[in-house]
Amino acid sequence: MLQYERFEKIMDLLETQPTIRVADLVPVLGASESTIRRDIAQLDEEGRLRKVFGGAVSLELESGQRTNRNVNAPKRTVDVKEQTQVDEKTQVAACAASLIENGDLVYLDAGTTTGSMIEHIKCHDAVYVTNGARHALQLARRGFKVYLLSGQVKVSTEAIIGYDAVGSLQKYHFSKCFIGTDGIDLSSGLTTSDIEESMVKTEAIQRSEKVYILADSSKFGLVAAITFAPLSAGQIITDRLPDDKYRSKADIKELNTVNNKKLHE
Repeated sequence: MLQYERFEKIMDLLETQPTIRVADLVPVLGASESTIRRDIAQLDEEGRLRKVFGGAVSLELESGQRTNRNVNAPKRTVDVKEQTQVDEKTQVAACAASLIENGDLVYLDAGTTTGSMIEHIKCHDAVYVTNGARHALQLARRGFKVYLLSGQVKVSTEAIIGYDAVGSLQKYHFSKCFIGTDGIDLSSGLTTSDIEESMVKTEAIQRSEKVYILADSSKFGLVAAITFAPLSAGQIITDRLPDDKYRSKADIKELNTVNNKKLHE
């Protein structure tokens, strides 16, 4: 395939999916990773896409213009998030913490619901990796073995993000990961408001044997700026499922099934 053909193929792919990875382009383009990296670098210089660690994202995605739907997931700081849906988050977090077993290598995503897991974790014969600065301190204080990713600190979410964080994830192969989300939507999938946070979430999911998405019921129907994974990426643990249409698209663990049945009777 000639260079201009590779360029057009790369741009065509970015019209149909939000991000592309160099490794995934190798069989599609029939070229080496080093050649594809040079192609992406040149397209970045020409202003046709944005080069990121391990691949590229579309300029439309970066500016939040990819979706034609209303981006309705609110952007809130950690302190604000901690005061919302407290009981629901606690219930989801306790269930998630019970899934950790001896010998697990666990990735714990930054966020308030994943953070709520920490007080419920009982398994000390496991290793924890996180991009949550506060999570790391809380885990260490409780005597757990924990590693914090390197990278840029985002103050509003207390998350370690960016290319360095993605790079430091690439040496791990997690048995389980627990991921937070700003929105869950039938069309847009799992979404978050920050492109560099989305890269970390995507990488962690791809490096995990079992994936759990933690979300209270208020997250359903919300769409944030960037899709980081499809609904099928892992099991979604929620207190209550507000719409049964999600069952055909995702593996849902609904904790309040009895209460839900009463509401529909």
